[in-house]
Amino acid sequence: MSELQTVRGMRDLLGPEMEIRNYLKSIAVDVFTCYGYEPLDSPAMELWETLSAKGGEEVEAETFKFTDKGDREVGLRFDLTVPLARIVASNLHLPKPFKRYAIGKAWRYDRPQAGRYREFLQADADIIGSDSPAADAEVVLLALEFARRTFGKDYIVKVNNRKVLRGLIEVAGVSENLANGCFRAMDKLEKIGKNGVQDELQKRGISESATEFLLGVVGVKGKNKAIFSEFRQILKGSKIGLEGTAELEFMADIFDSCEVNEYIEFDISLARGLDYYTGPVFEGKYLGEPDVGSILAGGRYDNLVEKFGGPSTPATGISLGLDRIVDILLEQDYASKLETDLDVFFAPINRDMVKHGMRLRNILVEMDFKCDIDLMDRPLGTLLELADSKNASYTIIVGERDLKKGVVSLRNMKTKETETVNLKEFRNALPELLER
Repeated sequence: MSELQTVRGMRDLLGPEMEIRNYLKSIAVDVFTCYGYEPLDSPAMELWETLSAKGGEEVEAETFKFTDKGDREVGLRFDLTVPLARIVASNLHLPKPFKRYAIGKAWRYDRPQAGRYREFLQADADIIGSDSPAADAEVVLLALEFARRTFGKDYIVKVNNRKVLRGLIEVAGVSENLANGCFRAMDKLEKIGKNGVQDELQKRGISESATEFLLGVVGVKGKNKAIFSEFRQILKGSKIGLEGTAELEFMADIFDSCEVNEYIEFDISLARGLDYYTGPVFEGKYLGEPDVGSILAGGRYDNLVEKFGGPSTPATGISLGLDRIVDILLEQDYASKLETDLDVFFAPINRDMVKHGMRLRNILVEMDFKCDIDLMDRPLGTLLELADSKNASYTIIVGERDLKKGVVSLRNMKTKETETVNLKEFRNALPELLER
């Protein structure tokens, strides 16, 4: 057996995993299409000047960056948003709002752990050109519909606003140059607890009084609009903080109207780690087992297109972490629910009969029946067992004596009854028999 392994943090996906992944992709495409988004694709590799334009301390450390044979610095994309911003900046004729979806792989040189891979599949939906909180609400609603179709229940999407966080920083008296580091520390509350957040804030140079204030409010969250009175009280005197709260209330009205309140939680400590977020941010989690961390996330990024040389352009979007959801559904043995039963299994009696079986199979495939054929020259008894294992409805036995008579044997795998089908009538008679 070969000892060759995959690159650390990357993995092979075999039949069951791929069945689930393809199933999730089909759900995502259906939902994106229902909400009026059009497809878009972009290269897996970008120039480093493109990737680094996003900024933030994580980009350099987490990007698979190298020099190509033309001495150009390039890297593998770490998300699908940066390529989108580049495309929008280079195509000013795009109608606004531009609503696009993209499904593709991304790569991050991150520390591999449960639910976190260095190569992963994302499904993104973004709205470019609208500065309304209604656009932010729409991408959350889209994600909720995907979660409903996938899980049915047991999921939650947390929502906050970076303007609210900036209001907190303002009220706490934290200097602007420490703001993003402060956000990242607060965003780790669920992972490291209040004591961990306190240590992070102190390491980043946040004063004791500011740390005490921030630790006192990081647990403020709620599932309905009543929570905003507490937000306003905390943010009293901060114009930007109150502006962010008003945007959240606007979104809350939409969620209330769409009757999805039970799946939304407004959390004053939610920050999202990426520095380019400028307004509402969101993060979704599956509440059942296994716990794989966030399964969807996103937010508003009004300054990103401008960083790529385009005009100031409002934008918002959300990303579905399909590979983490694959892990959840695998744990629940979901692959068995996706197994496709065969309509017909062809059992050639010997090697010379394979070509005849393939000819007949092609006739049925043209009619959209699901068929397989044995290619291993196995005995008939083994083939019938194999047809059962594949949940085939029928087995067509292709033998020399039958062919000389101009027939094949059709075995019903449920009743175990066998009848003959005239080859002259095969194209017309067999579909009728299969659909009985």
